Amino acid sequence: MPADPLHWSIGMASRRVTPAIGSPMAGFDARKAPSNAVHDDLHARALVFDSGSARTALVSVEVIAVSQPFADTVRARIEAATGIPAGAVFLSATHTHCGPVTLHHFFNQGQPLDEAYLAELADGIVHAVEAAVHGLRPRTLRSGLVPCDGIAVNRRTSDGLPVDPFAGILLVEEPAGAPAAIAVFYACHTTVLGPDTLSFTQDFPCYTLARLKSALGDGVEVLYFNGAQGDLSIGHKSDLSAVGIVDSFRTFATAQRLGERLADAVLAGLPALAPEPPTLALATRIVRLPLKRYGPLVSMTAAREQALSSLAADPASLTLRQRALFARIEEYYAMLYEASPAAEPRTLPVEFTAILLGQTLLLTLPGEIFIRVALAIRERSPFPRTLFLGLTNNYIGYLPDDEASASSGYEVIASRVPAAAGRILQHEARKLFAQLQPGFEEGPA
Repeated sequence: MPADPLHWSIGMASRRVTPAIGSPMAGFDARKAPSNAVHDDLHARALVFDSGSARTALVSVEVIAVSQPFADTVRARIEAATGIPAGAVFLSATHTHCGPVTLHHFFNQGQPLDEAYLAELADGIVHAVEAAVHGLRPRTLRSGLVPCDGIAVNRRTSDGLPVDPFAGILLVEEPAGAPAAIAVFYACHTTVLGPDTLSFTQDFPCYTLARLKSALGDGVEVLYFNGAQGDLSIGHKSDLSAVGIVDSFRTFATAQRLGERLADAVLAGLPALAPEPPTLALATRIVRLPLKRYGPLVSMTAAREQALSSLAADPASLTLRQRALFARIEEYYAMLYEASPAAEPRTLPVEFTAILLGQTLLLTLPGEIFIRVALAIRERSPFPRTLFLGLTNNYIGYLPDDEASASSGYEVIASRVPAAAGRILQHEARKLFAQLQPGFEEGPA
């Protein structure tokens, strides 16, 4: 154990992972051209915590998502290189839609994967963690949830609610009190910039991190982690964006305003952060989520063809354009269904992990979880602070809640799992709480 009861051993490092200009970009089916510039570099940014008896690595990867096979390979490499168990390594994508193609999913059918770049990305992540381990030093940790408004909007509701009203913070300090690293956890699609943007960029977090560096010192490592952002953006509608209609406010100027607003909320909350004792515990469950059921492939194909035929007859009709997009997504997942084993039960296994740093709990999310699911989990949490690591070690797409599923829409259609998956995650979260907090009552399923 650390000699001082307040001191962890913490290391941090980052590595640039920006692809070459001219590489394809992920995130928007409506974007047809490759990248033509770099607005700001993309990075893999690592934080390693050592309590004296256990270690864990949190890595912010500034890409749209990582696949489970990619994450599994990188985690195994990190274990071999550093001794940190693969199950204690967490690769969390920031979900920028202005980054490289890193996997195949509903939003980029047919886009090529650059295996050479994926190898470079893997190297960058591994080297960042290795450097963070090499930089382990006695340091203190403070954490908190600070109020934050005026950034994220629920893009599926008329009043823009609910959202996560807080930004989470982990602040690493040197023994004398100088800041060494800061990690911000905030739930929002990093999609201020739309499909018309051809520059590689972190999106609004680049301005958050730049402002934090300016305020805290250029030597401070800064990290952004996304949260339960499945239905949260900065005000645009996902169905319009998906078919290439870009609102006029989706500019770098807006990204700067919102990114700096987030940074200012974080800076205002620093004095109230609570010190965390150097204790580390992890609990993991493999959760089997039900997969959605689809009709026969022939009916899905017919629906798509009918929508496309209607679109050709009336190309100005936005409704028909949306219908064509939705039908194509349904056909795509119908094809996945038809190709999968028919044996019951048909489920999707996902890794669900709770990381307890002192009295702050981090819960990993394997995709784009709707905010009501996360808020319900936090409400039942027995820990003073519960944060979410979104898009971690896997990407299963959207996970909607019951209320959203009742009204359908882009995210619900694209989701591979029904709303019941959200209820299952809430129940499984209570099991994780019970593993880490003796005496916690799980309650009914």
